[in-house]
Formats: sequence, structure tokens, C-alpha cells
Amino acid sequence: MENVYRYPGINTHAARAEKASLKAEAEKLINAAMESGHDLKGAELKKYDSIVAQIGQINDELEEHHATAHAADASQPSRITPAGQPQLGLREVYNRASSTDRTQINALASILRGDIQATADLRPSGDGGYIIPSIVQTTLERNYAAFAPVVSVARLFTTDHGEPATFPVLSDSESAVQLDASASTGADDTVSGDTPPTALTGPQLKAYKVSSKPVLVSRELSTDSPINVVQEVIGALLARVIRFENLKYTKGNGTTEAEGFITNATAMHAGSGAVLDLDFTLDLAYAVPPLYRPNGSYMASDTTIKYLRKLKTGISGDKRALWKDAFEEGNATLGTPAKLHGYPIYVNNDMDSVASDGTFASAAPLAFGDFSKFVVRQAENGSPYLYVYPVPARDGRGVILFRRSDSKLLVDAAIAKLVV
Repeated sequence: MENVYRYPGINTHAARAEKASLKAEAEKLINAAMESGHDLKGAELKKYDSIVAQIGQINDELEEHHATAHAADASQPSRITPAGQPQLGLREVYNRASSTDRTQINALASILRGDIQATADLRPSGDGGYIIPSIVQTTLERNYAAFAPVVSVARLFTTDHGEPATFPVLSDSESAVQLDASASTGADDTVSGDTPPTALTGPQLKAYKVSSKPVLVSRELSTDSPINVVQEVIGALLARVIRFENLKYTKGNGTTEAEGFITNATAMHAGSGAVLDLDFTLDLAYAVPPLYRPNGSYMASDTTIKYLRKLKTGISGDKRALWKDAFEEGNATLGTPAKLHGYPIYVNNDMDSVASDGTFASAAPLAFGDFSKFVVRQAENGSPYLYVYPVPARDGRGVILFRRSDSKLLVDAAIAKLVV
């Protein structure tokens, strides 16, 4: 896997996502070796060692990130995104990139302008489509992290292909048994043969295609740098895809589209006309089994979180917010989320919101659980696929972006939702 450009004040969500992707790739190598009955060796072992080294590098960066309080490099201008992470412009990345990465960015800009020269490195199969360079994808996705809260905490399952894939799941409800000293252990030819009594099975994940919808790039498009072209056009299209994906990862029906974590999460029912309060938020956490609570986090919309933060003590004339007792403040400049009852709470504006008086009808305004049990399958390694085509009638070129993915909640009990 190609090393990704590192920048000061790393996006911890993106780093963890990359780490999960690397771990999945390592597991894939190990599983393939086990299935064929041999140890890792040669090129496989070399690739595995490289992945382990990259994971170690990410771990070191995450530790340094927390130890140094994400001190930014004063020589590099930065801005703060809505998600609270320092935003690094593509121009800054370009100035510090390798010659290979610069060549790819220049080639991508040439494609958008209608110049078909020097594009071979970006054309995967000669069918007219192009793969977005990883340095561009990583930078832009980092800058649009606020649009993708679900991916930031979900478990990522990347595949090279887009064929339906089964995600292996070992049942958490299965228990061991006690045997007498001379009893049959069960480790016989049935277990070691082709039909073991207990097998790793799981949901089948598809690869639904998401389209950015096309935009028109005029022939006269000309700027002082290829960076402006790439950042504005590709950035806008990728943002569309990310927003749509997060909506489906939140509420998708799981039949004709990706499954949202809300769809099959365990419901904790409140009475009709219930008003959201901090008791409900705590009850929701305890609606999740202890197995999934330690890695739990809350998720709600800005509106719902703001309502909770405005709750007062109820004492006449007392304006103190209850948030101070139940919540820990986050730090937007460090990308640290606020905490509710000791658990992180993430903003997801694709979730339903409470009304101004705290009531909620058929909506699920709050969720809690272990989001690592919600898996997002990213086909073709999550790489966006770009098509550029002439539009003579408008004297320009159409540009459209595609990406394929799916998602499933592996264990319904791992996430609970508050509903009426």
C-alpha cells in the first residue's frame, strides 16, 4: 500500500481509518495463507511486514499527536474546519509533495482542462476513466471530515474488487463447554475437514455505486495553478459523494442501498410525548450490553446536542447548565469531541433532531453504542473514479465522480437508538 503524505496536526479519524484499512489488508493476507495451508513467505511476508511497519508508524503519530497537543507548524498557514481539524489546502500539500505526486496532480488538472497528454498514470484500464491520486483524495477527504462522522468511528472493510463479499463474524453469544478429563474434545476430522460444525459466517456486503452527478467545466477555465482546478472541481464532487454516503450509512434501508446504523439498531422506547433529558441519555447507554459499552460513543445532530447543552438545573432563577455535570467539553482546535457521561459524542446532521421543546415523534434523535460493530465496505479500496467527457453544445467538458460502498450493522445490540 502506498504511503500517505503526513502533515502536522494529523486528523486522528483519518489516521484510525487508514490503520483499520491496513489491518484489514493484513488479515486478508493471513486468512489467504491459512486457507491455502502455508505460512507467509516471500512477497507475501514482505508485504505483511510493510503493513505492520505502516501501522506502527500510524500508532507513533497518534501517540505524538496526543503527547504534543497537536502543536501546529507555525510556518504553515492553517484553517479550522467545522469538524475542528486543521485544514491543509491542496496547494500546501502540493508544495511539499514528491515529484511523482506533483506529476499526478498536474495530470489530473490537465484532464479537467481538456488536455489528454500525460494522463497514462491515472488511467486504470484505458476505458476513459481515471483514478484520483491518493494524495488528492486523502487531503480532500480530510478537509471534508465533518461530512463523514459515521466513517470516522465505523470499522472499514476495504476490498480490491466490487464483487459481493462476505464479512466474517464469529458469534458473541456462543459459549464454551466444560469437558471431563477423558471426554471427546471435538478436535476430530469433522472439525479439521471441509465442514466444521462452527464456521465464520456473516452478512454479504455489496458495492452500491454513488454518483456525484456531473458538473460542467468550461473550455476557458484557466488559473495560475493546477491546484485551484483540482481542489475546486474534484473537491466539490467528492464532497457530494461523502455527504450522500454518510446519509445512507445513517438511515439507508439495507435492501436497495447501504444499511444505516439507525435502521436495525436496538430500540429503547420512550413514552409518547417524551421530552429528551439527561436521564434518557444515560438510560440509552445502559440499553447497550456491557460488552459493547467500553468502546461506546454517542451520536446526534447539532440541534439535539445544542438542546442538551442548554438544559438547566430546573431551580427557579438558576441558569447553570446541567451539561457541566454530565458533559466534558471538547477542544475544537485539537479535534477532541465533547463527552457525555464519559463517552465521546459526535455530530451527525443526517440524524433526526428533537423539536425546540425537546420532544420527538417517530425520529431517532440519539444513538449510543460501539460503532466498530458497524462495518463500511469500501470497494476498489475506496478510490473515487473520475470520468471526463466533451459537451460540445456547452463548449466544455462534463466531469463526474463515482465511488462504490456498502454498510451493515454486524450486531444489532451493539448500538441502541432512542425512539418513541
